[in-house]
Amino acid sequence: GVGGRLFFGSSSGDVYSLDSQSGCQYWTFRASSTVRTAITAAPLPDGGYAAYFGDTQAFVYALDAQTGTLLWKTHIDDHKMARITGAPKLVAGRLYVPVASGVEEMAAAQQGYPCCTFRGSLVALDAQSGKQVWKTYTIPDAPRETGASASGTKKFGPAGVSIWNSPTIDRKRKLIYAGTGNDYTEPRTPYSDAVFAFDMDTGAVR
Repeated sequence: GVGGRLFFGSSSGDVYSLDSQSGCQYWTFRASSTVRTAITAAPLPDGGYAAYFGDTQAFVYALDAQTGTLLWKTHIDDHKMARITGAPKLVAGRLYVPVASGVEEMAAAQQGYPCCTFRGSLVALDAQSGKQVWKTYTIPDAPRETGASASGTKKFGPAGVSIWNSPTIDRKRKLIYAGTGNDYTEPRTPYSDAVFAFDMDTGAVR
């Protein structure tokens, strides 16, 4: 909460602003899909506050925290499984957003689904405009075809290594730390189940 208000999302995609004492509702905003992230509230350069969050279709939003008015909305990953589950972090005018996915391995149980092609990433956005500054994938190499299943469905890899958590900021070293999840398919990578350190300015993996 901030300024006597609470901010939170929901499975319906509704985002709420409530009075922290009375529970009275100030406003509701409807996102494109489920909002699992915590809401990041921070001052705007010209006064007031913004509320930042992501949804399960990999959209990132900035709202006027006072009114619930949309300031900008940015899609940060085109993969149909991409989603945002960790709260964005705001530092020095940049918003750092972790990207995860739905459970793509389970989708592979569907006949004809070419598993797997999603790669986790960390994305830096300009907090004022929502424009992308940089994007770094947790797996450097794009998935390639690795064969076919017994039913003839194409298989791809490497894939996975989502960032599910909200990243941690190290202002002294100008680094961002984030933990990663599992590989989704062969070939295995050295990047899964790990801790990454990203350069805040460039996104380079340190």
